[in-house]
Amino acid sequence: MLFTGVHVHGPSATTTIDVVVADGVVTRVVVADGVVARSGATGDVIDGRGLGMIAIVPAPDGCGHMVRAVEPGIAANLLLVPQRVMPELGTPWWRVIISRGDLRALLSRGRIVVRDGEPLDRSAHPDGARVGVWIDRADWLHQELLPQGRYDETRGGRRHAYTGRYWLDGDRIDYLDDTRFYAFGDFISDELYHADFIMRLRRP
Repeated sequence: MLFTGVHVHGPSATTTIDVVVADGVVTRVVVADGVVARSGATGDVIDGRGLGMIAIVPAPDGCGHMVRAVEPGIAANLLLVPQRVMPELGTPWWRVIISRGDLRALLSRGRIVVRDGEPLDRSAHPDGARVGVWIDRADWLHQELLPQGRYDETRGGRRHAYTGRYWLDGDRIDYLDDTRFYAFGDFISDELYHADFIMRLRRP
């Protein structure tokens, strides 16, 4: 898979590059100079002009995931969005929120799971250990992960405040809200981190 002309975070500014993904890994990054770097690329070719790409990597302290620059050798867990909404380097992944219209591609281990805002043939993979009601420390947010891959939030006693679909991806969770935005979360130990909330599963 080849992404051409994408913007990535550099040391002092964004840089335009071509990115090759193969076997679930970023295998090649070449500074774009008008000559497309096809070496090692197979499959889809995606025009990234005007778009920014970031990598989703484990945080150095072992607490969830964070936004990092794209470079060869890392797992191809990648987000492609308009350059104007690129998350900053070091942003915790659970704090990223992207409108459905802005999410051009989301890759999980080199496989596109969202393309132009649409989830692609992706089952929810609900995990029995994670299905249930997750409650934040202030008992304000109750987020119920339902077995069929839907979620339903109660916020400050207001039922159905946010509803939508979710997908589990290892220790990460992707949400697509019915109001047309994507949000993300991380399971860290026995807690779920999402936006400004840290939640625990309610036990019977």
